[in-house]
Amino acid sequence: MTRKAINLLNMLKSVVQFYTENPTILTDKPAIKAAVDKLKALISEIEALEKTQAVGTKTDTALKGETKTALIQAALKVLAGITAHAAATNDTRLKMEADITEYELKKMRDNNLILEIRSIYDMATEIAPELKVWEVEQADIDALDTNSAAFDAKDPAIKNLKARSVQATADIKSKSDEANNLCKDSLDAMMLPFKMSNPTLYGHYQNARTVINTAGGHSKPKANGGMNGKV
Repeated sequence: MTRKAINLLNMLKSVVQFYTENPTILTDKPAIKAAVDKLKALISEIEALEKTQAVGTKTDTALKGETKTALIQAALKVLAGITAHAAATNDTRLKMEADITEYELKKMRDNNLILEIRSIYDMATEIAPELKVWEVEQADIDALDTNSAAFDAKDPAIKNLKARSVQATADIKSKSDEANNLCKDSLDAMMLPFKMSNPTLYGHYQNARTVINTAGGHSKPKANGGMNGKV
């Protein structure tokens, strides 16, 4: 969440805390109670969205890198066996097709790497029995298929995480605006009579409605328009 969004959320929580500390206000005023209950629900939704927004892709990106490394290492082992078999059988064509370096594999775009791995898998599958003498087992060949599928699945997963985070950001803005408008349009108006009948209580409400702009671990009240710094 942005600092502005955090400050606004803190203000909304302060309003709820005000009513928690002054429950008698709600006793004979069901309209205020309904508004406060709705405000609590909106705050809970915002906090849930905050968790979704905070989920980063750092871990998934690191796991993708590990999967790519394992995939390339599996490919190099199979390629070494294919190259040895090509040399032993004087198969120039096969030797040329297997002439792929680790550097080249690492520099390939993800989609191109997947296609290359599948090509290596097809080459190896055709001569699987002959590769055993060159230390390449069927499990090594199968690893190309398994690891390439796992690697291919990483990008959509990472993109989905990013998409959910972006959507959560938009939803937080929407819910925060809704909660803030609830305070301005409903609670502020319904609390106005207390300005005359109980100015001390009304002053406490105004304090709760004040957005405190914080930055770098410090707090400083700042007016943002409306009455007494309320937004």
